[in-house]
Amino acid sequence: MEYEYSDIRTKEEVEEASKEEMRELLIETFDNVSVLYEIYKRRSWLDKLFTDNILSMDKDALYVSNQVATICETQTYMINNRRRELLDYINPISMGEGSSKTFKHNYISVFKMKMIIGLTGEGSEYTVPQLKEIIYSGGKPTTTTNKSEEPTSSDQMFQMMQKMKRFEKFLDMIESDEFFKEIDRRVQVTTDKLLKESSSDDEVHEKIIKLFDKIAYGNESVPIKEELFKEFDSLLELYPKQSYSINMYKTAADEKITRFKQDERELHVQKVKGTIADLIEKYSVSNSDNERDTIKNQLSRLSDQNPDMSFDIRMWLSTLSKEKAKKGLLSRFFSN
Repeated sequence: MEYEYSDIRTKEEVEEASKEEMRELLIETFDNVSVLYEIYKRRSWLDKLFTDNILSMDKDALYVSNQVATICETQTYMINNRRRELLDYINPISMGEGSSKTFKHNYISVFKMKMIIGLTGEGSEYTVPQLKEIIYSGGKPTTTTNKSEEPTSSDQMFQMMQKMKRFEKFLDMIESDEFFKEIDRRVQVTTDKLLKESSSDDEVHEKIIKLFDKIAYGNESVPIKEELFKEFDSLLELYPKQSYSINMYKTAADEKITRFKQDERELHVQKVKGTIADLIEKYSVSNSDNERDTIKNQLSRLSDQNPDMSFDIRMWLSTLSKEKAKKGLLSRFFSN
């Protein structure tokens, strides 16, 4: 069978066509349907959504949390936090029960997560509770199913308004920022509600703040902070009416603990590197075989005590030994 030269496409052309197909699929799914998408659209932020990672998704694939984090260009813990807060909206497919429960996301769930990540978090315009108010329009979330296409109450409202006979007037309202003023009004109502809810029970509010401050600013070790973190669940059981406030501080505390772990790890790595540098220096100036043997034993113990850093330790040793021009150290150290 003969093919026309013009029918043959390069790999780049195939990939570009696939990305364009995904873009059209997402636009068809969310445009004039999703209130979050409309926020991005009216503020000319669509480029923030249609990234290469998003457009490279497979419409038939299911993605686990760390893959979703890569696609959305964020950390896995952020994906887990946002999914926990907006589970009914993101609507992933759940598998297993209890501690073995896992979530998988189709391209629609991932795109919803991308919109949420862009509108919440540090330096963003909305908090998670405020975004909930926008999504659900004050209504209750629907029961989770495995159909990520299910619209929320706010999306349903948006679709109904699209079909109204006075649709042109509605578009004029959006163009004149009236639509976003209404959203801001709802956000303000929610914020006032949260403040009123908190102030109505000073004792509960004080407990929440005290627990968060102890985790975020206390001198306790990370394991103790993790134990303290569990107290948020107890507060949720005791004070369900304060769930918005408790969950906000719980999410913030979780992010703090993650940061503490990262900082603690970095400090430990720097300490190990410093110890290795000191031992290399001592070895390079020592003329005693006994002292050199002692140093080699110390280096060996250091490697044994940090098995997860074994490769890094060898790399640092190699680098430092070259800088000191003591090439014999590595061969003698690793030959034992």
